[in-house]
Amino acid sequence: MERLVRYQRPQERSAEVLRSLRAHMPHDVRGYVVSGDEASGFKFDAQVGYNDALLGLVPANGPWRSPGPRLVPNLVAELFTSNEPNVRTDLGNLGMREATSALVVPVAGRFEEYGTLVLQRHGGPPFNEEDLKLAGRWANVLGETQSLAYELRLAKLSLVQFTRAFVQGFEAQEFSQLGHAERVTAYALALGRALELNRPQLADLYFAAMLHDIGKMYIASDILNKPGKITNLEYQIIQTHAEYSYNIAREMDLPQEVLTMVLQHQERLDGSGYPNRLKGDEIILESRILAVADVVEAMTSHRPYRPALGIEAALREIESGRGVKYDARVVDICISLFREEGFSFSSDSEM
Repeated sequence: MERLVRYQRPQERSAEVLRSLRAHMPHDVRGYVVSGDEASGFKFDAQVGYNDALLGLVPANGPWRSPGPRLVPNLVAELFTSNEPNVRTDLGNLGMREATSALVVPVAGRFEEYGTLVLQRHGGPPFNEEDLKLAGRWANVLGETQSLAYELRLAKLSLVQFTRAFVQGFEAQEFSQLGHAERVTAYALALGRALELNRPQLADLYFAAMLHDIGKMYIASDILNKPGKITNLEYQIIQTHAEYSYNIAREMDLPQEVLTMVLQHQERLDGSGYPNRLKGDEIILESRILAVADVVEAMTSHRPYRPALGIEAALREIESGRGVKYDARVVDICISLFREEGFSFSSDSEM
């Protein structure tokens, strides 16, 4: 179960179960998983032993229409006779007509049905009741895993939506911050993808980017929204926001990687940042990404103490600090994204 959940796509989980079943059954066993229903349409989800060309076919009729669990008494009748000639030809070209025995088991979790698992044996003895039980156990595992992965995805989406609402609620009170977190997140994720971060890293980066400034809710709004020059004392007060943001994120029980990104997002390679004056490799890559995304967004947005300076001014700023304050590779990619690829902000940016 744990291994299956690690797969990102349901098709990968289906294929893994098919491979496991094939490895545990003697003789030439092949199979596929069909997902969907009559209302929404069926599709071949995964296959083993045939050819991936199967996944491009649109199945109309077959043993999955009566998912069992059962031994299929007449596969030719259920898979071939009931389909149009062109479908029969395609299935025959994939070698399915040579199958001598078949079984069908439903793939369903406790709360929802996912599809049907079909195994077909080419030669050897026909499937028996023990084979049916074994396939049923694996199908149950697959069904539970598909349901669990779906629930985890919903939980993740719920956390994403909660985080967005939480941040928007804060920013609505501090107009100088309105939209800042989402724009920083969009920039950071674009940089992260260009740097080939994996999906878990991008997910962590999303939450860190959304929450990096949330600690400013503890800073008096007359300081945050003050027009004109900020005093040294006021700047020192603003500097505390990284630690406040860290503490809030920690209360949300987010991974330590996210907490580290939040805490480090104002650090600079030369040690001139805050709160801990970290230098060089003491600052993790994702925090370096956040630092660049944050500067670019801040300089291209209006602030009470100055108007928006524009993207070229922001790019010149990070270029001047390349390799000194800001990670050189991140700076180069950021400049390329804006100047060469024409990147623009989208509030629908996804992990």
